[in-house]
Amino acid sequence: MKPGKFSVVSRLVGDTAVVCPKGYLNNLSGESLVRECGAYISKGTTKIVVNFSEIDLINSIGISLLLQIIEDIRNIEGTICCTDMSKFLRDTFEMLGLIKHILVFPTESDALKYLKAGS
Repeated sequence: MKPGKFSVVSRLVGDTAVVCPKGYLNNLSGESLVRECGAYISKGTTKIVVNFSEIDLINSIGISLLLQIIEDIRNIEGTICCTDMSKFLRDTFEMLGLIKHILVFPTESDALKYLKAGS
């Protein structure tokens, strides 16, 4: 599989930032994901949903940058949800122990419903 060009789009849904990365999550693209999430955190957003439906691949540096986002959210006692993960990505997160630090939902709408109900 040839990784696609990386991009990230985001939007605010109520008080929750929904971030949708696309492509290959590595060092350069991971930094843009950190910046995108950091912009919301700096504005006081404490709930972030990362929709992984369009992630082709993620490497170890991409994982470490995702850890930075998780730590930033935990430092403000916020919540990070990951959605639409492929089986491979979910298994990787589980193997690395990331699952203990995030909430995983099958779909973005499931995560938004959970957060709206009060996490």
